[in-house]
Amino acid sequence: MVPGRTICLLLFACAFWQLPVRAQDLEQRQPLELVSADSIVPQDRHEMMLTSGGWYFRDGGVHDAMFTQKVEWGISNRLQVATFVQAIRNTNVAGASATGMGDLEVGARYTWASVGSQYTHLAAALDAGFPSGNPGSGLGDGGYTLSPSLLASHEFENSKYQMFTTSGLDFVIAHRAIGAIAGESLHDSFFCNSGLSLRAGRGWAVGEVAVKSNRWNGGSETNVAFTPSYVRRVARRAELLLGIPIGLTSSTDPIGVVFKFTFEIGGSGELPAPAPSVAGP
Repeated sequence: MVPGRTICLLLFACAFWQLPVRAQDLEQRQPLELVSADSIVPQDRHEMMLTSGGWYFRDGGVHDAMFTQKVEWGISNRLQVATFVQAIRNTNVAGASATGMGDLEVGARYTWASVGSQYTHLAAALDAGFPSGNPGSGLGDGGYTLSPSLLASHEFENSKYQMFTTSGLDFVIAHRAIGAIAGESLHDSFFCNSGLSLRAGRGWAVGEVAVKSNRWNGGSETNVAFTPSYVRRVARRAELLLGIPIGLTSSTDPIGVVFKFTFEIGGSGELPAPAPSVAGP
């Protein structure tokens, strides 16, 4: 075979070999999980992502500790469903220390991985919250909620930086029978969790600002927190996250710590098999 023709055929084969990998580039360019905002990275069809989290917040003598579990499942490459549960919660926010299950949330999300360019991403989500935690003991908020939200992110300088945001509304559509302490905060609220991530070492340095306010609907709280964090990619489909939330308003816990471990299984996340050799006359 003529050497020039051989080179052309090899380049042609390599170009098409890389196409399936490019579909997975987004989860390699961005963190799989963040602290407050939702990561824009979608699950592939029949791919599962599991995130185990440890949360601890303190305000003087009042503490709130949680172990959480989130499971996300890709129905298709764009549509996914998820559930998030406060599996174990320990708090003394209502007075006496209490331990038990917290609240539960289920939801769905549809993602447009490329909007105008491969570096701009958009998603629409809808979540429903259920007061499975006892609000009288401070283990839950006591409200059935419906939360539509919009996620957006854009990458800069060949994915070295990423700006992201998750904004939406929490509508309280029904109340669980609760005491006065928990009942005072049951108002519709607005939230906006935004930030910037930067490639650093084998992961990302991230800064997030989380804002949640119910003042527009008769409430009296505006919670604002800044969270620096680091996300380390420990394997191709696994991450560790460590964040330190810092409260910036009087109604926000002044300090906390968040730890998450995230990994993916199934789907088309594995590298494709090498393309068959191209033969010529």
